[in-house]
Amino acid sequence: MSYGDLRTLMDADVAVVGGGPAGMCAAIAAARAGLEVALVERWPMVGGQSTMSRVCIWHTSDREREVILGLTKELVERLEAYGGIERWHDFPASPETYYFNSEWMAVVWDDLIREHGIRTACYTPCVDAVADGRRLEAVVVGTKRGLELVRAPLFIDATGDADVAAFAGCRTTKGRESDGKVQGMTLVSSFAGIDPASNEELRATHPELLATMARLRDAGELPSFGGFHLAESRFMAWYGSLIACTSGDPLDPESITRAAMEARAKLPKFLELFRTECPGCEHADLRWTAPALGVRESRRVRGLYTFGAEDVHALRSFPDAVGHGFWGIDIHDPDGSGHTTWLDRSTHLGAGATYQIPYRMLVAADVDNLLVAGRCASATHEGMAALRIQSHCHIMGQAAGTAAAMAVDQGIQPAEVDTAGLQRRLLDAGVVIDEERVKDVRENPGEEAPQPGLM
Repeated sequence: MSYGDLRTLMDADVAVVGGGPAGMCAAIAAARAGLEVALVERWPMVGGQSTMSRVCIWHTSDREREVILGLTKELVERLEAYGGIERWHDFPASPETYYFNSEWMAVVWDDLIREHGIRTACYTPCVDAVADGRRLEAVVVGTKRGLELVRAPLFIDATGDADVAAFAGCRTTKGRESDGKVQGMTLVSSFAGIDPASNEELRATHPELLATMARLRDAGELPSFGGFHLAESRFMAWYGSLIACTSGDPLDPESITRAAMEARAKLPKFLELFRTECPGCEHADLRWTAPALGVRESRRVRGLYTFGAEDVHALRSFPDAVGHGFWGIDIHDPDGSGHTTWLDRSTHLGAGATYQIPYRMLVAADVDNLLVAGRCASATHEGMAALRIQSHCHIMGQAAGTAAAMAVDQGIQPAEVDTAGLQRRLLDAGVVIDEERVKDVRENPGEEAPQPGLM
């Protein structure tokens, strides 16, 4: 299809498509390096999972030290200034796990957009791309005026679904290798009407309640769920938070709509249980549901390196490392049962164990001027099951935005970026990269991890 006559909505040094945690960090990093940044987001606000899906928890510690800092640390500090975040001590035995208020998170993201002059268009889905061979020239977006173009010499796909890469002709894969099914999705919801006078009794009976819920779920007498918490936070009174599980295809609009409706349909059954079984919950009621499902997986792009399960198990170091990860291979049942490898098989790595995240997995293999960040970066089903959490997406986004600035400034492609120079910039920005590990793998390369034969 020809788009030659379309109006240009934005023209910038770099276009970031997708304003979730990865895309926002990419846009901020690129803007701080002096680039004019265009940011396109399909939802009414930026933040993605951190705002629209209300997934409001960050993990930053390997349980011995805090290894995810950089922009993540700044986000924590900005949220603290609003009273919108607190350290949460019951996950997994670490003070460096944060629980935040998604409403304040949206304010923080907006603050950063204004401070950095990032041109931003929400309510604007990417619907196609204009490419000339291996060069991406523009993305086509849908607006109330019709189709329009966003142009740039360099693009960052942070859509989560690899929309830009797929439209531009990149090789992608979806879901697990055996059948293409993606990880289960969840709907976060919150319940009000809990009597604070029942504080101590609620705490005492919570483990027993969870065990009862799991037993009823496995017996088919209660819908599937991924977690339930009764808590009192510094910025909220007593509340209940439930994660209802569902399944479907995030790339099929009918499938994901059905999945969201099915998740909401499960909530009355839970409310009935809480009102009869939980002390102080006799008058519990639905407070809100997240506007968007929490989607963990869909398409992933083929990059210059495909991060896989062995990289996690081997705690692999990379010469082009841009940060550390510590999350284990955490797969939510694609059939939406609520079972996960984390819950069922305790897939957490040992205390102090980390692997490194390579820059090459952020560089698209088939389009020269395209970087990818977040859960659509180059990884296997198992590899991305470890990398997909928000704090790890922050790392990928900050690295992609920093690399984009280097590429634009030097008139080169992302694959040509000097990774040692990129690491120096990231270290200066507060990112944790164990330099001795990088040095060792550079001087003693040995055999690199075999590339999975997926695409």
